[in-house]
Amino acid sequence: MKRLLHVIADYAPKSQEFGEILQRIWTQNWDLDLVVLPTSVPSLDTIGTGYLVYQLALGENPPGTVMYVNTAPRKERTTAMENNAGEKLVWTRLRNGVELVAVNSGYTLALLRDEIESYRQVRVAYQGSQFRSRDFFPPVVSAVLHGRHEEVLQDELDATALPPYPESVVMWIDGFGNIKTSIRSSADRTRNMLGEKIHIVIGTRRATALVTGGSFSVDEGELAWSVGSSGHADPFMEIFLRGGSAADLFDNPAAGTPIEITD
Repeated sequence: MKRLLHVIADYAPKSQEFGEILQRIWTQNWDLDLVVLPTSVPSLDTIGTGYLVYQLALGENPPGTVMYVNTAPRKERTTAMENNAGEKLVWTRLRNGVELVAVNSGYTLALLRDEIESYRQVRVAYQGSQFRSRDFFPPVVSAVLHGRHEEVLQDELDATALPPYPESVVMWIDGFGNIKTSIRSSADRTRNMLGEKIHIVIGTRRATALVTGGSFSVDEGELAWSVGSSGHADPFMEIFLRGGSAADLFDNPAAGTPIEITD
């Protein structure tokens, strides 16, 4: 059976780091009919990682899909990390059957809390290498891909202890400069204001936007506040500048930057 492995990490595309991780994965799973899909997220950004993991995990995936997720800011404490120790690795199976092997850091799994069927600690070394995602973690991914879960899994964990995902913040900036927000369309205070103007404040920047039913329902050069293309059954709201970059307009805000919407 052909298998799909998503590899999501905060390494630059086509970088040495990604190359070395993928090399180990291919080597350890050469016997499988495996398709590997690598995706980069911004460095140390668990908010963006959490969004992307959610979007891909709950999207259309073939049976047996596995996700290997590594964004590890190593911020469990602010003091020195002894012997390069860092956040722990966990295994998760979602209700749709997708499995994740993920560094349990920040908001990486926050949006999936209600979708988790099983959530367990992983038996693996957590210190002794600056490059744990290459040196220690790929054998765990290989065990999961080969169905040898009990070789690497430990006690069940409490998924309700995962942190709630931040509300009303910048979540992701896509390749077109559109700003994806963590505001769900069902919770959007402007949902009954179609065609009206609002003000959006992000950081020190403020701009006027038109509340629309779709991103392209504005003239060239106009800013739109609209239901976005992500979020599945309850889409996230999105900021779109037709013919330009909304991210540039708001000075390229980092993930987690608060968003204020006013009339």
